[in-house]
Amino acid sequence: MKQEELQNTLETISKSGITVAGDLVLEKNVEYEVNNVENGGIGIQIINGSTDSLTPTEKEIKSAILELQEVKDEQKHFIMHDLDQWYAIFRVLSQFCGYPKKPKDFEQTMKNIGSDAFRIPCKYDNFRKVNLHQLPQNVALWKQYLNSADQYSLKQVKVAIKLMELLQIE
Repeated sequence: MKQEELQNTLETISKSGITVAGDLVLEKNVEYEVNNVENGGIGIQIINGSTDSLTPTEKEIKSAILELQEVKDEQKHFIMHDLDQWYAIFRVLSQFCGYPKKPKDFEQTMKNIGSDAFRIPCKYDNFRKVNLHQLPQNVALWKQYLNSADQYSLKQVKVAIKLMELLQIE
């Protein structure tokens, strides 16, 4: 392969979201690899960052989060406007959808569904220290605080409630 072709291939890979762990092999005899795996050898896995590699549940959650990030309030402002509002998404998905309960693990799960490309990407450092002393741990109870929460808590409540609506969680 010529240097220019290799450069073009690497640029294409980097722009497409393909993750390479281990050796990058540009040509592979797949028939041999299948036989190798059948005989107990090490196989290959290609994850290209597209929604084709996501489960139906992951696609539904990704779609709901993308829609959530575009929802606007009565004043035409996005209801999700701060990175720390990922805390509300984290709480809903970890409580109701079996997502990781550790923020760092949650961040990685979100990256796996493509959150880096969202309008507001999931960043662990921005939501891990959120402390909502006014709100109970049980997110299902947050709706009752819609009219009484302070501004800081209210922005979390609005995001959590809307996400639960989008995912049809009661």
